[in-house]
Amino acid sequence: MTEAAGKHKVLLIGWDAADWEVITPLLEEGLMPALERLINRGVMGNLATLQPILSPMLWNSVATGKFADKHGIHGFIEPDPVNGGARPFTSTSRKCKALWNILSQSGFRSNVVGWWASHPAEPINGNVVTNSFGGVKFDPERGWTFPAGAIHPAEKASLIARFKVFPSELTEAHILPFIPNAPKIDQQSDRGLSTFAKILSDAASIHAVATALMEMEPWDFTAVYYDAIDHFSHAFMAYHPPRLDWIPETDFELYKDVVRGAYRFHDMMLGRLLQLAGPNTTIILCSDHGFESGHRRPRGILREPAGPAIWHRQYGIFVMAGPGIKRDERIYGASLIDIAPTVLSLFDLAIGEDMDGRPLLEAFETLPQIKTIKSWEDKPGECGMHPAGKQLDPGQARELMQQFAALGYIEDSGADKKKQEESADLEAKYNLARTLLWKNRPDCAQPLLEEIVRQRPWEDRFLTHLANCYFQNGYFAQAERLISAMGGCAKPDSAPMLLLIAKIKLARGDYGSGLEALLAVEELKPAGPEIYTRLGDAYASLVQLDDAKSAYEKALALDPDNAFALQGLSSIFRRRGLNQETVDAALRAVSLLHRLPIAHFNIGVTMARSGEPERAILAFETALRFRPDMINAHRYLATLYGNNGGDKTKAGFHRQEAAKIIRRRDKTKTAATDHSEQLFDLPEIPIPAERFKILLQERPDPKRDEKRSGKTFVLVSGLPRSGTSLMMQIIEAGGLKILTDEKRSADVDNPKGYYEWELIKQIAAKPELLDAEDLDGRAIKCISMLLQSMPIKHNYKVIFMARPIDEVVESQRKMIDRLGTQGATLDTEQLRRGLTAHRNETRNWLKSVPHMELIEIDYPSLVQDPSPQLARIVEFLGADRLPKSSEMAKVIDPSLHRKNLRDLRQSSSL
Repeated sequence: MTEAAGKHKVLLIGWDAADWEVITPLLEEGLMPALERLINRGVMGNLATLQPILSPMLWNSVATGKFADKHGIHGFIEPDPVNGGARPFTSTSRKCKALWNILSQSGFRSNVVGWWASHPAEPINGNVVTNSFGGVKFDPERGWTFPAGAIHPAEKASLIARFKVFPSELTEAHILPFIPNAPKIDQQSDRGLSTFAKILSDAASIHAVATALMEMEPWDFTAVYYDAIDHFSHAFMAYHPPRLDWIPETDFELYKDVVRGAYRFHDMMLGRLLQLAGPNTTIILCSDHGFESGHRRPRGILREPAGPAIWHRQYGIFVMAGPGIKRDERIYGASLIDIAPTVLSLFDLAIGEDMDGRPLLEAFETLPQIKTIKSWEDKPGECGMHPAGKQLDPGQARELMQQFAALGYIEDSGADKKKQEESADLEAKYNLARTLLWKNRPDCAQPLLEEIVRQRPWEDRFLTHLANCYFQNGYFAQAERLISAMGGCAKPDSAPMLLLIAKIKLARGDYGSGLEALLAVEELKPAGPEIYTRLGDAYASLVQLDDAKSAYEKALALDPDNAFALQGLSSIFRRRGLNQETVDAALRAVSLLHRLPIAHFNIGVTMARSGEPERAILAFETALRFRPDMINAHRYLATLYGNNGGDKTKAGFHRQEAAKIIRRRDKTKTAATDHSEQLFDLPEIPIPAERFKILLQERPDPKRDEKRSGKTFVLVSGLPRSGTSLMMQIIEAGGLKILTDEKRSADVDNPKGYYEWELIKQIAAKPELLDAEDLDGRAIKCISMLLQSMPIKHNYKVIFMARPIDEVVESQRKMIDRLGTQGATLDTEQLRRGLTAHRNETRNWLKSVPHMELIEIDYPSLVQDPSPQLARIVEFLGADRLPKSSEMAKVIDPSLHRKNLRDLRQSSSL
């Protein structure tokens, strides 16, 4: 044992599926006193789960601080390479060190009890009682028997086995507090009582073992996992008050108290654990996910492996108390992957840089000194992991698989080993693909999903995930073809599928069809907040901000803790320049789910607008930690680090990163085009013959098929006399190169110049005018009438100036009068209506084409209160394009605008 060992003690308690929605009312009634005392002397909060919400994957993320793609536990079962068929995921399947391995290697002594996929027991420094402890049996003639490898050290197995509690040992005193009317149950037709007894006795067994080891053995770290709340909830949550319409009154009366009783029982067990741990031990209590308990309880489960997970909620619970931990406070943004780094910090051990989580430093009264190590996997020394090739006993594997099948988490494949192996391999790859999609790595998920679809081309869930994966990768033609190929085997008129169709249409520039699909989704009145959230995202991409805001608010009405809806809402507020509302929504989002890069980005933008560069930098750096390819975050950081004699090295780094990402995306777009035909390598998707013919000929899209130049121009546009010259002055002052021939001199109408390029008027006849390499990135003044003539092979960022029509009409009339030229032969009202119609038509067109990106700037707001509008311009163009953004406001002369406005009013009154 090292000198460090013995200075710290940590007790980690896992309550699978525990949920504040059930706990809070019990706390208010004073029915969970042990938990209330723990909360009062520590911190509490939500604990965000991961995807997919499957316990073996989640609890190994808790133990390792890593996502499933790194720790290797991809569900419940995996192919058995030795005996054929399938076997449960076990400790031999885990690819990296768990907390108890790291602690063992560092000289600390651990107890590990009941942890998911801990069987066979690892030979660590301490004691391990695995999740196969339920297989302990007692025979009057043979005595105690237990699964091989269930207990480490093996010589303690006979002693520890005696703590097993059997259902037959339960009496009325144990059962009636949960089910007062238990004597009325007909056990021949209703298996509820036997199910209850099995769950309760298993929980009592785990608790007996954990308390015994804490009493009898020296320890620095104890991790004990209870699965009973999850199992009680799956079996009895449908009977939990209030009664659901489809639950018979008699069944409701029998089982309505089970779930509340389960939580109270866990509180009693918690009280004993806290007593044994003592006041100088740091306690961490957590759950891997929540469990639906209110109006969103599903009526049934999906008919697929892991179907019961439909009951699981996004947020579990987190409580932490002990020496040096804040008292009676909430913490925000915690996730399952943060538990392991936090435990390592408590032991003053280094955190692996390859861990996906972070230490929850906000829980500490005094910030601990954080140390890091590249990876604990590279550190030599005995850590207690199994040697390569360690195998699970085949008999135990069969028993565990039978248990998983009975719970509905895997398919019951009987004795067909080939079918077992195929199903196990397929489900493990599917779960891994879902993890990768959750991590925003569709490029890695795609080959897995394609392989799965080749094996099972008739299953909705695989086809739907592959279509979504194609979309996330930017392969829109692929996604469209796959949706069509799905034909009748999926539900093309379901809300998720219609929403995906809408997103594809919008991404490909077919805004009319995309909007039709969005309206069809709304007409279905989906019950789930997830659909409304994605609907909001789609409307936001259309710049229909009111519709997007409405969709996000509908999601939040169904689920006030929907972090993604709050993130979307914060983006709407940011785009409207509402700083306080942006921060409020974004902070609430990251308090629920820390891993939200767009929410952190929105906070950064608001802090930058508010003149708080240090907080802005922190927010942008956090956003990049979760999503390194956020170009605008790099651009903002380049500007922030470069301002006021800042860190020029970091400024240059972020400027280079932004450029690299742009180049990489250009290459990806090319790869996507080359990839578009590969879908038809997927065999045996059941497609009607007439539909297959259609699939082979993709609808031509000239805008997509024309070779792209890769150039991006900035167009300053709007109706004549709407403030375009002022905008050209502003962005020139910000450092953006402009294209002007200066042929038109300044005059009384534009005292500071017109900033025009005469040749732009010939662009329809001479599109090659923009082909010169040195013009790329320039800003050009382009009145609204010329926008549709711009060559579609280029990309454009359009700053569209919006000025009140009455001011525009009067300003145009005054200028024509001064010049002595002939304008439109329309009266003022006709001209006003005509210009209004033209402006609306131009706006709608700009929103409907893929090569134009639009921002509208209100001219009066720009002149009267420049800062919010200038911040929007910097965000839209990118800080790297405007290296002198601090100079932009200096060219705005409000007095000139007031004079012009006064002159217009006077002339209009004559």
